[in-house]
Amino acid sequence: MTAKKGPGRPRASSAATIHEAALELFLEHGYDAVSVDDIARRAGVSRGTVFTYCDSKADALWVELDAAIARAGAALDAGGPDAVGRLVAAIARAVEPWNATPPTALRDARAMRAEEALRDGAPARLQPLVERAALALALERDALPESVDAAVAPVAIVAAACAALVAWAGTPGRPRAADAMRAALVPIAAASRLSNDPRG
Repeated sequence: MTAKKGPGRPRASSAATIHEAALELFLEHGYDAVSVDDIARRAGVSRGTVFTYCDSKADALWVELDAAIARAGAALDAGGPDAVGRLVAAIARAVEPWNATPPTALRDARAMRAEEALRDGAPARLQPLVERAALALALERDALPESVDAAVAPVAIVAAACAALVAWAGTPGRPRAADAMRAALVPIAAASRLSNDPRG
């Protein structure tokens, strides 16, 4: 016997509807002018349903970017030699689904007047990825994760990835996202390896 589904939208449908409604409203009115109640009304769901999927309206802004951060973390955790190279490859793989089309929040950040919200939210959202990379590098270099040997390269690479993504999203006739990430990050990874070379 199969259980009956209760009333309401399927979970994936509600999440996508809320995300879409939020982005539409941010474009129409600007990020700061939109409330969770506005998003709920546009999505045709209750305020409580919005909070089921988003702790705040910022979560709706970050949906596609958070998914890429999660993909990068999973790719990094797959292991292998060369933690710095793995981090670069993980970031490139994480943005592959975007091909040459930036996520709406990145592409339309200025029109949404959401640049500050994205900039302010980035450190906390990226910190777990940086910490995972620092741990991988620490294990590889026989150092503590918070040591200069392990902590600096992941911060530099992730910060460079953020800057490169913003530049990529604003470039007409842009290349594929993964190619843009590799072009921006490979030189930084190479410099990081040289700085740790004891022959120096």
